[in-house]
This record gives sequence, structure tokens and C-alpha cells, in this order.
Amino acid sequence: MQQVMPDHAGSRRWDSLMHYLGPDTPVKNSAGGTWTSDNSRTRVCDSTWTVHRSDASVGSVDCDEFAMASTHESGGFPNSVNLVTSGSKCTQLFADKMGDGSANFGILADTRTATNGPSGTERCGRAAIPSVQNQRAFSGFPAPSWRMLDGDGFFVNLPGFEHCTSAATTCTWRKIS
Repeated sequence: MQQVMPDHAGSRRWDSLMHYLGPDTPVKNSAGGTWTSDNSRTRVCDSTWTVHRSDASVGSVDCDEFAMASTHESGGFPNSVNLVTSGSKCTQLFADKMGDGSANFGILADTRTATNGPSGTERCGRAAIPSVQNQRAFSGFPAPSWRMLDGDGFFVNLPGFEHCTSAATTCTWRKIS
């Protein structure tokens, strides 16, 4: 998604920073409280998301979004350049075991609604991702201990996945157990 999205959120190659959504953000939710990543996630992973069937070895899955809900670039963040009214406007993807006999998994286009796959103009992505993968993905990103404030910029480096520039590219990884 990073290389395909129009704004290339977080890509050093495109010199496109992501911006941390911190607890000190002045943006408010509809209840008057501080806007949080949960508010952004709820917009992208809304009731229009359904689990795509995949190999049983994938295990339980979560709805995961890019750009991340903890950023100003999230499709759910009110002031985002990628703002969508619903996650149905995002690229739809799912994780599945690759059919090549290996233990590798890949991110594939969910063609249940967009029969030709992503158009490349979507402002965000959401995918059915193995729960353990989703829950551990940014566990090593302790923004508060790094003293990041709301709006601080950063790049996201995805070593080994820079070539993943379209749905036609096969990008695989080993499942975390």
C-alpha cells in the first residue's frame, strides 16, 4: 500500500512522512473527547468489512489498516489527506497461504467487490491479517517513550517489501507464531 497510495504515506523513497497521532492532539471526536487511533480504526474497519475465507493455517484474523490508525494519514483521521467516509472506499486485501507448497503467506487482492482488484487510486487499505501478526506489528514502536508528540513526522521502512508496488507483485512473509 505504501508504494501504491497516491500520497505514499511514510515512504522515504517518496519523501512522504507519516505523522504520529498523539494523545495531545487537539482533534476531537463526536463525543467531545480526544480523537484516538480507535476512532480512526472504527471508520476504516467499519461494518462494511467482512472476513475473506483463507487457509485454516492463517488462523484468526483482524481488520488491519494502512495508513495506520495511529497516524494523521489514516483513512479514518478527520484531517487526513486520505480521509474516507467508510473502509469500503479502501483497497480490500486479505492474507492467505501461498499456493506454492511453501510455508509463506501473502497479501492478496480481495476481488469480491472490486473484481479487477485495487485501482491504485484508493486513499487507504484494509486487510484481513492474522491476529498475531496485526497485534505484534508495532509493538516495538513505543512512541511515548520516544517522546513523540502529536504531528511528529517519521518514515516507515519495510525491508524486503519495497518492490511491492502493485497487486500484480507477489510479496510473501513467514507467519509469526
